[in-house]
This record gives sequence, structure tokens and C-alpha cells, in this order.
Amino acid sequence: MDSRHNYARRTVTIASAGLAVTLSLAACGSAADRATNASSAAPRIASAPVSTDGVYEGVATEQAPVYWAGTDEQSHYLFREFRTAPAADTADPVAEAVVMMTSLEPLDPDYRSLWSAVESVGTSVSPDGTITVDLPVTAFAGQLPADDAELALQQLVYTVSAAAVTAGLLDAATAKEVRILVDGQPDYKAFGSVDLQDPISRDASMAAPVWLIDPQTGTESGSPLTLFGRVLPEIASATWEVIPADGDEAVQSGEIGEPTETPASSAGTEFKIPVDLPAGDYTVRVTGSPKDEEQVSDDHTVTIVAD
Repeated sequence: MDSRHNYARRTVTIASAGLAVTLSLAACGSAADRATNASSAAPRIASAPVSTDGVYEGVATEQAPVYWAGTDEQSHYLFREFRTAPAADTADPVAEAVVMMTSLEPLDPDYRSLWSAVESVGTSVSPDGTITVDLPVTAFAGQLPADDAELALQQLVYTVSAAAVTAGLLDAATAKEVRILVDGQPDYKAFGSVDLQDPISRDASMAAPVWLIDPQTGTESGSPLTLFGRVLPEIASATWEVIPADGDEAVQSGEIGEPTETPASSAGTEFKIPVDLPAGDYTVRVTGSPKDEEQVSDDHTVTIVAD
């Protein structure tokens, strides 16, 4: 693959209100960053591999994986949504993903972004796995404590490395580092807390250990609804439940099989659970108990439509 350079700033217009969103399935966290066609709500797009540690060819799609920080008890974890820009720009999908990460509101109200909105981003992707992102200084408008600043940088690193794989610019197995420039210059102090001297790799500990991959928030689906998610090996036990929008008690629930180590242990264990539901609005929740830590949960709202 040829090295791609695009340091020139591009302006990407993203409308946060009324954004057209195509919902999809994908393996998550350090598992694959590409969308899959396994969901009944998804278009026919690229199939997701089990782990980014395997060797897969990149497949370009119009969807961009965008990572968000959690809130409340999950505020130190990253979660992911697949988003579709109103006018997908395949010329620089990595830059587009960054603009969406800074400019859009997450679909899930339990997620948040730590960045200020930008309209122009410069990027380059080298076949050795180095991704360079040139941001305007306005992206760092807020001052953050060191922990939040590190999380924000990981939000960017996860988003751009996933976008590069999704677009087929890098192989999923390639080790990736992100070099961050600010107005073309290195060594900036990000958010007033972290020096950007060296390239940054993904920190696996910041990916949420319990993740509901599909359905995404706002999905409409027929019945049965397939719950698709991932649980990391550090989770001692995990459960799922479906709660009606007008009630407090689950109408269906169950346990998720004990997570096991996999050849790519960071990918964890995926689960798929079909659930028969009458038409209506629901909250779908997956909850896990890490060893010696507080519970972690991920919940999305979904509408079941009559066939």
C-alpha cells in the first residue's frame, strides 16, 4: 500500500441535527473496527473479523467508527458508535471521523466527547501503521485534568486507527501509532495537561470491558431482536436484560456465558442472543462485574416494530 499524505487542512461540514445514521453491527473494543452486515438493520457492507490482531484486508465503507467517553461510573471507559456523515468523503475518511468525533453528539446519552468542535483536520497514513493527525489549536479549547486528557487522547487514537482500518488504509493486524500535531507543530501540551512529544498507541485498559455492540441506540428492528456484545476476560460474570420503556422490570433476562481467553485475549468473548419481543420501545442492557471492581453496564434504546 502506498503511503498517503494529506497534511493540507480540509473543511468537513457535519450537521449534528437530523444526521442520517445507518446503524450496524461490529466487533468492538480491541476487536475489529469495521462494520458488519450481520444486523438486519445494517446495509450490505463489510464483514467484521473477530479481532484486529488477525490479518484481514481493509474494506472501505461509508460508516465511520467514532469513540466516545462514558459517563458516571463508566466515565473512564471508551465506547463506540458507527456513524454516517451526511456527505461521506472517501477522499479522507480518517479526517472525517475526527471531525465527527469533535462535532457530533453521541446517539447514546450515556456517552460524551471531550473535544471542542473543529471543521478542518489534516491527516496522513503510512503503511508502517503511523497515522499523523494535524488538529487546529481550537480542538483543545478546554482545560482537562491529566486523567481526562489521557482519555481524550485515547478517544482520538481509537477513532483514527479504527477509521484507517475501516477505510482499508491499514491492515487490521498492523500495529498502529498516532502522531498528533497542532497547527502543524509537535510538542503541544494537550488540554494543558499532556505533552504530545511521542506517538500514542491504543491503551487497551480504556476500552469498556462490557460492550453492547448491537442494537445501537435508536435502532428499529423486527422480532426476534439479536443482542450482540462483547465481554472481556476480566469480567467475572455478566447478564443481559430487556426492559420496556414504560416499566421498571425486565421482561426478559439471562446470564452470559463465562468469558474465556481467546487467541487474541484482548478481544474477549462475543455473545449473540435472540430475543422475541412484541412491538414497543425497550431498553436493552448488558451488565458485567469485573473482579474486585464496581459493575460496568452498557444500555441502548430500541424500538421493535410489527412485522
